[in-house]
Amino acid sequence: MCDDPGCFSSRERAAEKAEARAKDEARLADGGITRAALSRENGMLLRGKVTYKGPSQRIQRLAKELDDE
Repeated sequence: MCDDPGCFSSRERAAEKAEARAKDEARLADGGITRAALSRENGMLLRGKVTYKGPSQRIQRLAKELDDE
């Protein structure tokens, strides 16, 4: 991929995202990472910028259930 913003290719970007998604799914499948850890890893750029609206206990319970799968 080109570092110059003027030469952005949506096809190349889609291929990069598909490759990253496949790697993430493989890590989840072989138990190399939990869903919660992967979510934190992929959401690093959002840390501190996102706030949840609604009952936080419900969200925490859902996250725990998904992590236990």
